[in-house]
Amino acid sequence: MVSIKDLFSGYATSLHEEPPHLTLNKKLIINVAPTGSFTSRQQNPYQPYTMEENIRAAVESYRAGAAVWHVHARDDDGMPSKDPAVMRETIDRVRAECPDIVTSVIPYVDYNAPGVSQVSRCVDYMVKAGPHYMETAVLICTTGSFSEKFTYTVTSSILTDIVNYLEERGVKPEFQGHSYQALKDTYDWILARDLASAPALLNVMLGFHGYSHASPVGPDPWNYIYLMAMQGTLPSGAVHGICAGGRNWLPFANMAILLGFDMVRVGMEDSVYLHPHRDDKIRRCAETVERVVAIAKALGREIATPEEARQIMGLKPMHAQVPA
Repeated sequence: MVSIKDLFSGYATSLHEEPPHLTLNKKLIINVAPTGSFTSRQQNPYQPYTMEENIRAAVESYRAGAAVWHVHARDDDGMPSKDPAVMRETIDRVRAECPDIVTSVIPYVDYNAPGVSQVSRCVDYMVKAGPHYMETAVLICTTGSFSEKFTYTVTSSILTDIVNYLEERGVKPEFQGHSYQALKDTYDWILARDLASAPALLNVMLGFHGYSHASPVGPDPWNYIYLMAMQGTLPSGAVHGICAGGRNWLPFANMAILLGFDMVRVGMEDSVYLHPHRDDKIRRCAETVERVVAIAKALGREIATPEEARQIMGLKPMHAQVPA
């Protein structure tokens, strides 16, 4: 008969000898989106509106831990601007206080123009100004609509032409997939043909701007099961990101950290409410970054610096981009 002492002695030397789980054993890139082209003060009275407010939100988010800045520009009156000169001024003023922040620029100036001309006016201007102005260009990879008045079309030829155009100019494409089909199209049209430089930057979009096919519908936990299933569609070797939006942005970000996503994008472009179940609104963009930093640190994940983010994303070091 085995004694309690023998059982205890045996377990004491072998209990909890499982090897470490390495899912969280990598730096987390935080990407912040302070303002977009659509979110207004009718939705959130605290929304950064003017150029000055947009700049302040980006700077505060950087100081809170964001390594990457998803860049939109606004005029002094708060209207979204597609003027590359306004974009450059916005970047210059943020870079004056955040000299190493990674610029992830939305390049579209005319969604109704054919092919490359949707983005060329912005990209050509930024590339001429210097490579640090547009390190990545965010590409929408889903055909869909924000409303009956706004429709955006993606085809294999359009996406292929834009990707080739960006790569030729040293700008790294950053793909936004709002659905399974968008991610599959990106793989079939671009990645399987090696048209994008490695590592590919792939972002799952959830809760983003109310896209009916971008945000899973139905009661919890289907929202989160959808995120896990979407992660399974992302190819190995790519940088896996999530743009966490809508009412569930905070649980989405939390799950993405747990699931080992490389990058989490948060901010007041994509989200209005602080919690899924309450109507308290986000007051500062940096607040969303602070939440992600706190969750990651509680789980033992370290936060990537801008230079570490560049290395993970396959970008040139900052010193190689800015002339001395």
